[in-house]
Amino acid sequence: MFEKILAELKTKYKNLGLSETILKAKAKQIEKAVKTEGEIADAVAGVEDDLAIFQSFADQNRTLAKKIEDLEKAKGTDPKSADPTDPKPTDPPANPNPAPTGDVPEWAKAIIESNKTLAESLTAMKTKEAQQTNAQKLQAKLTELKVSQAYLDLLPQSPTERTFQNDEEIEAFATSLKAKSEAYDQSVANGALKSNATPLFGEAKKEGDVSPDVQSYLDSKKPAKTNE
Repeated sequence: MFEKILAELKTKYKNLGLSETILKAKAKQIEKAVKTEGEIADAVAGVEDDLAIFQSFADQNRTLAKKIEDLEKAKGTDPKSADPTDPKPTDPPANPNPAPTGDVPEWAKAIIESNKTLAESLTAMKTKEAQQTNAQKLQAKLTELKVSQAYLDLLPQSPTERTFQNDEEIEAFATSLKAKSEAYDQSVANGALKSNATPLFGEAKKEGDVSPDVQSYLDSKKPAKTNE
């Protein structure tokens, strides 16, 4: 399925000029999310925003590299030593690696800051995608284990809002919820049985009646009768 996803990415986004490395990384990510080949087209279409950011990031990096190259060429040129009538090459400067002045051109600062913003946006998008994928995995596992929805509704935070580092954490968390929900269901069932318990011998209590034990206690507290 990986090769089909990669081929679909190359076809759909061929105009973006993205590298093979980026497309393969995105194909691996999609492969983990889809279950059937019928889902590939929608999954590939869903990563358009991500790849657009990659394209912008790559374009700006190329622009930055080109401008830095031009700047270095300008620094290495000495107009006074260039004599078109002298066929001999000019002597190299005494110090081929002059100390940097520390001044960064404004255009370079702008591109560096833009790249930083793009990187942060990309990281945030990847984190959000991972959380959504993990939420789907957790929900599927809870459904598979038949965890009581009544118990889940009592939790202060929805389990799918949690963050997980890997599938093992999802599995362990779902299993713990299953055990807790079973204990909750059992306590509810025990409470229902206790409240619906019928008196012995099929007798039904009347409103206002007290139990035999309570009545015996009350009788013991009555003053004893004396014969006059």
